[in-house]
Parts: sequence; C-alpha cells; structure tokens
Amino acid sequence: MRRKQDGPADSTEEVLIARPPAIMSDDRVLMAWQRSHMSNERTFLAWCRTSISLLAFGFVIEKFEVFLNHLLRLEGAHTHTEPSAAVIYLSLFIFALAGAAIVVSGIRFLRVRRHINRGEPSFSVLPDVLVIVSVIAIVITATILSMSRFISAAYM
Repeated sequence: MRRKQDGPADSTEEVLIARPPAIMSDDRVLMAWQRSHMSNERTFLAWCRTSISLLAFGFVIEKFEVFLNHLLRLEGAHTHTEPSAAVIYLSLFIFALAGAAIVVSGIRFLRVRRHINRGEPSFSVLPDVLVIVSVIAIVITATILSMSRFISAAYM
C-alpha cells in the first residue's frame, strides 16, 4: 500500500507501508506466501549445514597437522608430535564460529518469518556477509598455518 508522505504540498514522495498479506484472498497469494516461508526454511537449513561443515572443518584442521607430521616422518624428516597452539586456537575459533552461525541463523529465520508475515519487503544481508568474510578468513589462516608448518618441518 502506498500513500503520500505528510509534508509540504509540493512533496511527491511516497512511502511504502507494510501490511500483512491477505493470504486467503486468492489461491495465488496463498501459494506465494507458502513459497516464501518454504524458501526461508530452506535458507535456515542451508545455514545449519554450513555450521555443521564448519564444525567438520575445525576437526579436519586439527587432524591435518597430524597427517602432515606422519607424512614428513615417512620421508625421513624429524617432527614433533604435539599440535601447535595456533592450530588449536584456529580450531576453537572455527567451533565458536559454527556455534555463532547456528544462533545467527535461528535469529535470522525468525526475523525473516516475521517480515514475511507482516508483508515487509526489505531484509538485512549483514549476517550473510559476516559469515562469508569469516569463512574466507579461516581458509586463508588455515592455509598459511599449514604451509608455514610444512615448509619449516621440511627444512629441519
């Protein structure tokens, strides 16, 4: 629903007022409303899968160091078997990020559901951007840590 904004007589700006959709007015409206909710649920499940993947990635990072040490021992290099503090902290950071992603996804799901039910047209993309930036930072940090440990162990 659009109405003219209160103000000077020469103002022609219109403000979009959100109102709940009349979902029972037409079958097409009802189906569109249901599709919007199902899309929101699919997005929530995708976030949950991403969080589970982050948890698995945290475990892989921790075990990858053990694999590299074993590989270097097979080549005859002498390596220590204790995991480095940086790798442990990176894994813990990834675990915390996975937990935060679950919480953010739940909040986002409920907010978008409320927006759909109220008929509000705008949504925030900030949570999506934060997750993307965090995952890129994790991958870059993990790569740097893995390569630096591999290179330093190879030259010992």
